Amino acid sequence: MQLRKFTKTSWASAVALTILLLVFTSTIDTTSALSYRGYKQEMKEQPDDVLIDLIARYGHTMLRAKDELENSKRTVDFGLSRGYSGAQEAKHRMAMAVANFAGGPGRKRRFEGIML
Repeated sequence: MQLRKFTKTSWASAVALTILLLVFTSTIDTTSALSYRGYKQEMKEQPDDVLIDLIARYGHTMLRAKDELENSKRTVDFGLSRGYSGAQEAKHRMAMAVANFAGGPGRKRRFEGIML
């Protein structure tokens, strides 16, 4: 098997291409690293009292939302915590609400061909 001999120009072009490729890849890595470092510097520039105030306001908002959910009258209640008679009363109240609704079940009265 005969080995191909490299000439000085082909050897120099291969080395130049390799160096160019290494320089190109190193600039890509350093560019992204510099932008990341800049982002970290922005985060360090925030005053501590602003961050503490933000966390405190978020905590108060969460506590208020929790209190509103616990004290809300419009929560879903399936009657599981009230026992059998409580569940019966809940069914009765729901049926009465449906019956009192204008489009609810029951006898429809007609006046002169107009259904009310």
